[in-house]
Formats: sequence, structure tokens, C-alpha cells
Amino acid sequence: MKLNPFSKKSNPYLDKIKAEHDALNQELTPLKAELAEAEAEHAAAREKQNRLRDAAGSMSMNTPPAAKAHWPILCEANQRMERLKSKVSNLESQLRPLQQVLATPERFAVARKQLDDLIAQRKAVTAEAQTVDGQLTKIAKRVTDLEARIATETKSASRTLLDTEAEFVVPETLTKLEVELRITRASQAELERQRDAIQGQLAGLPDAVRKARDHFIHCRAAMAEIELHEQLMPVMNALARASAARRQINYHHDESRFPVEIPRDLIEAASDALAAEMPAA
Repeated sequence: MKLNPFSKKSNPYLDKIKAEHDALNQELTPLKAELAEAEAEHAAAREKQNRLRDAAGSMSMNTPPAAKAHWPILCEANQRMERLKSKVSNLESQLRPLQQVLATPERFAVARKQLDDLIAQRKAVTAEAQTVDGQLTKIAKRVTDLEARIATETKSASRTLLDTEAEFVVPETLTKLEVELRITRASQAELERQRDAIQGQLAGLPDAVRKARDHFIHCRAAMAEIELHEQLMPVMNALARASAARRQINYHHDESRFPVEIPRDLIEAASDALAAEMPAA
């Protein structure tokens, strides 16, 4: 499955969305600059109004004439600032959905890669856990064998000790077996620490994979809508004609929408295709 179906070809729908986005952004840029200037003017007018009002002193109950004369200027500055804020807010609200559409291909590619990486990580960690478990099984058997051999050698050395009156020397075989047992147990402890660390990694992966899968499904849904709009572009005029015709016989019909019934067999085929796209766990 392609991470970005539009990476190698032009998409008329996305091109249209980008053109709308660029036009709005071109309109928004000077408005923001004008708003910043209006905010600065309003702040200066408000500061001057406060200074003129305070000139009469804190005990005065009357507004100084200069403050009264300046009040309309402050009101006008505030009205200009609010008008510009409203225009900027309106353009930004129009830009947001366009930005979301334009960001969808990259978000979808990232979501797919994150899901693939997490599933690959889970497989690798699971394989590592199986390897460590296999090593622990082998080393546990080795410990059991060494303990049995040491028990036999110890019993034999004990009889030798009891049967001789000369100075007793610990058999070299018994010494080597005990050293080997200590090394084997140390290796077993290290493997157990590795197993615990691996189990800790595995414990958090199912939830991470589930969240990544949910995120991928949401991004794929947005991507599917873009693909739908791309396919609909050539037939949009026919849909508009049908919707306008329906409006003429049904006053309540919303001309901007025209419901289309999708055959059940196509829905089932699409569902199967979506399921096949999901990475194998």
C-alpha cells in the first residue's frame, strides 16, 4: 500500500484546496499586519486616555475636558481593532479545514510508518523474549545437571576423606564443577534480568500498537475522503445538475448535498480491502 498516493501525480482536488488556501493566506497576511498596527494604536490611545483622565487627580469625580475630547479617538481605535480581529478570525476559520486537508497525506504516511514500526518492534521483542526463554530453559537444565554431578562428586570425596588418614585434597573435578556452577548461575541471573526487561517492553507495546492503529484508521479515513473528492471532480458538474434539479421539485433539498446509494456488494468489497491494508500483527 502506498504511503502517499499523491506523491507521484497531481491531484486536482488537492490542487484546488491549495489554491484556495494560498488565496486566503495572501488575504490574511496584510490583515494581520494591519491588525498589529491597530492594536498598537489602540494601546497607545488607551494609555493616553488613562493619562488624561488621571491628570485631574484621584480625588476628582469629573472627567477632564481633554479626556472627554480624546474618548471618541479611543472608541474609534477600538472599533477598528475589533473589526480587523473579526476579519482575521473569519479568514483563519476558513483556513483551518483547508490546512487539515493539505496536511492529510503527510499525516497518513507518518501514521502508517508509526504503526509499521511498532508492529515490527513487537515482533522483534517477542522473538528476543522467545530466544531468552530458550536460553533460560537450557541453562536451567545445565544447573540441574551440574548440581547432580556435584552431589555425586561430593559423596565420592566424602568417602575418600573418611577412608584416608593422609592430608585430604579436594578433587580437581569437584572444584571445576563448583566453579562452573557459579558461572552458570550468574549467567542464569543475567538472563532473568534480560527477560524481565523484555517483558517490561512487551507490556507497553499492545496499548501503543492499539493507539497507533486507531490513529492510522482516522488518518486513512481522511485520506479516503481526499481520494473520493479526486474521483468526484470529473462528475461534479453532473452531481450539481442533479442537485439543482431536485431543488426545483423539493424546496427543502440542500443543493450543496446530493445523497448517493452505494450497492452493498461494493461496501463489502471495500471493507475487505480496508482489512487487507492493515499490517499483520
